[in-house]
Amino acid sequence: MLSTMPSDRAPIPILAVLFGAGFVLVNAAFFLLSSNYFASHHQFVGGSSVPAFSPDQATHVRVAFAVMSGAVAAVAFVASLARRWIGHVLAAVLGVVNLVFGCFAFLHSQPGALTATLLVTGLVVPALAHFSFRRSRAAWAFLVALCGVLAVVGLFGAPKISKALDVSLWTTMIFPGLYVVACVTLALLRDDYVDATPVRRA
Repeated sequence: MLSTMPSDRAPIPILAVLFGAGFVLVNAAFFLLSSNYFASHHQFVGGSSVPAFSPDQATHVRVAFAVMSGAVAAVAFVASLARRWIGHVLAAVLGVVNLVFGCFAFLHSQPGALTATLLVTGLVVPALAHFSFRRSRAAWAFLVALCGVLAVVGLFGAPKISKALDVSLWTTMIFPGLYVVACVTLALLRDDYVDATPVRRA
């Protein structure tokens, strides 16, 4: 029988309200900020100044951001219901995604640093998730730190990836957002590793 630790769950109604309110507030703030951004950018066409972004383009950006923030909020909500299980599974899945992307990068002759980073993290992250789930404090600490690093790297690398793949910037922002969720979710399990002992080989 699977046991659930005290730090592993939180009240569902309260979480639903918090995540829902957070989603609404973030998108409301983005709507206001994007409105100011769109209004301040113009271009000259035929000798006259016209908005650089059409209403359809502005709507597309806002919808893409809503999808991205909604996906991250939904995963974060689910993770908060069972932090230990979902946090480790999410980290492992993200690692596998890195491995798949690394294989594609290798086959398509992408820069060596990018390919190596994807392949190495694709192998290391699932392994760390496995040992962390088995109560290895060292693996847990390394996994939390690595997820945080990958979130920051993905955040700053999103514009370049967006241009390379010809997809919306906010689509590429989903993965850094999920790494943030994994990092925070696993970090909240710190009390579970206070008295944890290293995993020994059988």
